[in-house]
Amino acid sequence: MVGSFVMQFVCFVFPCVFDDMSAMETHDKNTKGVQEELLRIIQSDEVSDLLDEVVDRIEEIEEAYQQIRQLRETVKPLVPGNSEYNERYWMAAYILYPKSSELLKKLKKFKETYLEMEKLEQVVESHKEEKEKLKAQIRLLERNRKYIERNIEETLDENLNYYLSFEGSELEDIIWRIMTDYYEGYYEKAEK
Repeated sequence: MVGSFVMQFVCFVFPCVFDDMSAMETHDKNTKGVQEELLRIIQSDEVSDLLDEVVDRIEEIEEAYQQIRQLRETVKPLVPGNSEYNERYWMAAYILYPKSSELLKKLKKFKETYLEMEKLEQVVESHKEEKEKLKAQIRLLERNRKYIERNIEETLDENLNYYLSFEGSELEDIIWRIMTDYYEGYYEKAEK
């Protein structure tokens, strides 16, 4: 009877103890199920290559982590207490330190080259814009030339009509040949 009383007292005072026991059993079953599934994956032929790749990556990450820890320990004494830069900047600078003067020269040359390329690209772009402006001017001049040519032809027609009222239509042919030769000669000179 005393045992029953004690059990009731423990259940009343500590109700979670027995709930925790069933939770632990559930947890153990879940853990065992996950372990079995993980083992099935490890032993699977279908994913063995992928698994090997992931293992290799984990190894690389662990190695890199160890190297970073070593680097941090090496750099820590070099970081001034009042530095405005955090430890990672000092670590990065330390990595670049052994050939820093050579690296700085190369980076300066790279920047100069890049800026020169940008300037040339701007020049090319401005030439493209200038080329488009010139093409627009040429189109405008071409329209103007055609207009003037029509005016010349209209004027010649008016003059020819006067002379054609007389005998002989050969005069019209002669004038047209003269004008055609004039235009062709002018265009040949302009193309050179």
